[in-house]
Amino acid sequence: MQPSNVFSFWKLIEQYHIKIPIIQRDYAQGRKGKEVQHVRNEFLRVLFNALETNNPIELDFIYGTVNETNQFAPLDGQQRLTTLYLLHWYIALKEGKLDANQAIFQRFSYETRLSSKLFCKLLVSLTDIDLTETSLSNQIYNEANFYYGWAHDPTVSSMLTMLDMIHSFAKEYNLPEDLFEILTTNAPITFQFIDLDTFQLEDTLYIKMNARGKPLTPFENFKARFQQYLENVQNVDDKQILYKTDTVWSDFFWKHQKTSYDESFLHFFYALLYNQLARSNQNRDCLFSAINGGEIIRFDDLVYIDIDSGSWVKDIELTLDGLCSGTLFNQETVIDIKKVIKQAMMDELYYTERVQLYAVVSYIRLYADNFAAFSRWMRFVRNVTVNTIYNRVEDFMQSIQAIDVLITHAQNLDAYLADSTSKLTGFFGPQLTQEQLKARLTLYDGTWKEPLYNAEDYGYFEGDIGFLLLFIDINELPNCSNHERIEKQASFISYYEKAIAIFGPTKLNVPINLLSRALLKFGDYLIQAGQNRSFLIEGFDRDISWKRFLRHEKVSFLKELLDEVKPQTITTDLQHIIDESDVTDWRQYIIQYPLILDKRCGNRRLIRFYDEQDILLLDTTMTSGYCQEYYSYAIYAALQQNGINCSYIDSVGAFNEKYVRINDMSYSLNFVDKQFVIYDRNDDVIAKPQGFDEALEKMSELAGVSV
Repeated sequence: MQPSNVFSFWKLIEQYHIKIPIIQRDYAQGRKGKEVQHVRNEFLRVLFNALETNNPIELDFIYGTVNETNQFAPLDGQQRLTTLYLLHWYIALKEGKLDANQAIFQRFSYETRLSSKLFCKLLVSLTDIDLTETSLSNQIYNEANFYYGWAHDPTVSSMLTMLDMIHSFAKEYNLPEDLFEILTTNAPITFQFIDLDTFQLEDTLYIKMNARGKPLTPFENFKARFQQYLENVQNVDDKQILYKTDTVWSDFFWKHQKTSYDESFLHFFYALLYNQLARSNQNRDCLFSAINGGEIIRFDDLVYIDIDSGSWVKDIELTLDGLCSGTLFNQETVIDIKKVIKQAMMDELYYTERVQLYAVVSYIRLYADNFAAFSRWMRFVRNVTVNTIYNRVEDFMQSIQAIDVLITHAQNLDAYLADSTSKLTGFFGPQLTQEQLKARLTLYDGTWKEPLYNAEDYGYFEGDIGFLLLFIDINELPNCSNHERIEKQASFISYYEKAIAIFGPTKLNVPINLLSRALLKFGDYLIQAGQNRSFLIEGFDRDISWKRFLRHEKVSFLKELLDEVKPQTITTDLQHIIDESDVTDWRQYIIQYPLILDKRCGNRRLIRFYDEQDILLLDTTMTSGYCQEYYSYAIYAALQQNGINCSYIDSVGAFNEKYVRINDMSYSLNFVDKQFVIYDRNDDVIAKPQGFDEALEKMSELAGVSV
């Protein structure tokens, strides 16, 4: 490869007009928010250290094309060039050299938007900015020629933020008094400049234009930048890696995604890279931005973030080699590895799948083709990832860091988990405790493996079978006699068979309201949902599903129910429990009258429970929607069940009137201030029944029916 020219920013702008072309993205290094602050600060710190010490630094390659009018359009390096432009502008302003060099500064411009172009022109004319003020951006905003609409231009907004940061950094460093002279004559900050029109391409650098002369595709640009990055990485065979990128690795992605294999390659590569970044807490902000749809982390940025270059490159090489060998896909595991790989190719990974992908990569990294313990490792990974809720990027990072610890024990995982001195973190705590107990059971008595694994693999449980272990009250097998151990395993299998008779792989095997009413006999099993309580819904909702109930302390009520049913007669047994119920508190009428749950409580099956005498049935999640007063609605349900023609009038809000009426509005009943009250059509009180039974009897009598 021919040597490229070493340029400073000033040398470049003196020699060419720098025009950021319309195809480029907006300037991003000055964007506000924590997501990019870390990278920005580290880059500025590198620049200002060089300015203060005059120690040379090189900012890698900047390349693009030069046209016949001597205009340079960067294809890569736009972000660095813009930051250097703003830095030079600031130093010139600070030293009173801006006015004399306006003509040169005007040679830099953005073509992406007219507002960006005009802002650059305005900036060069601002020679009277007061540097004793804290904020440069506020002064620029207040300039007469600054149009407020420019503030909505991402490039302009980003430039203003960067100027404020440069101003702030300048106060922290002991900069030379003649710094502008240094920058324009013998600058310590340089880069390798390549004019693609004259650059002689060789195999060691993959930079090319397509047949129509269009700019580099993202994949071509990636390979070019990747090579430049690899040249500075120690202990890595860059030629071999680049060869694989163009051959066996590309072929693998071509086989799986023929129409967009290059995008698939990039998505997968960055999925691996982001997992590497998650290994260090220092990378939180840039990782959050990248995963949540922000800026893609560029190779330029890797210089400024906490990552071991040789390590992550080698990990990616081992992973891609493993994929291409096909050996990985021949392994039988409880995680669908092909599906996870496909999701990574399509950039459709959630945190759960990202951790699963990292677990696969970590195993390949340490154990290569020794897959003897791989199935057990992936079972553990499935159990802990699926049952951990990822609300924050920090949760994801903790899981990645936990994998780094756990993978070193993957070849003898059960022994490590069973060891009481092992400190497990990074995933949902109760699930980790459950994994330790299951490991102890299988180590002490190998016959436990089959029933445990069968239960774990059931679709609705997905590894979380803590409730079954709780039901048999088993913590340490050594403390049990042989007879007790046999009984406990039989009890575990029995509870499992009864549980799956109720809970299907994705939805209930029994009518939901039948289960709810039967379960209410044993206690108030409802789960709190904000200010409301839920009778629970089907599916996998993390807050109010039956799945959530299985890890809640109230799951003990389910044990009592299972003790009274058989798998073969589950529906009949549930109805028998309801028929034999002797509950006398607020649960009584929901158990007794199916109409209440069949018709009310909305899709999320919610009630607002103030106390036992003040309960609302909610159609929505708030009392500002339509709702019904529980006890008056229970009277309505009882009347309906007895064949009495009646209607219920509900209302919006907790305090508006709600009542049941009979005989074409001749009589109505409501429940207010813990008292049933019956009115005639003139709204005169005709009775105040004492209790539910008396109220039902009186309303039935008024309807001409005896109960």
